[in-house]
Amino acid sequence: MKWLLVLTIYAAPPDALDWDGPWTLGMAKLIEEPFATEAECRNFALRMIAKMHEGMLAPMRYRCIPVEAGLPKGAPR
Repeated sequence: MKWLLVLTIYAAPPDALDWDGPWTLGMAKLIEEPFATEAECRNFALRMIAKMHEGMLAPMRYRCIPVEAGLPKGAPR
């Protein structure tokens, strides 16, 4: 099993100052490098969000998604 990370960043209106919501989905980003474990994925997400919050205080969420690390011979296409 490998893990993919999806980050979602929520946006305020362009003229907002000290905005308290409601927030709309601004963008989603897939981190294409797979992680070996869910913990590795989660730790990377938390570090990345903390770094981004140094300059942007928008709400951010993450999801670590399990995917097969490989498929057996003869797997359906």
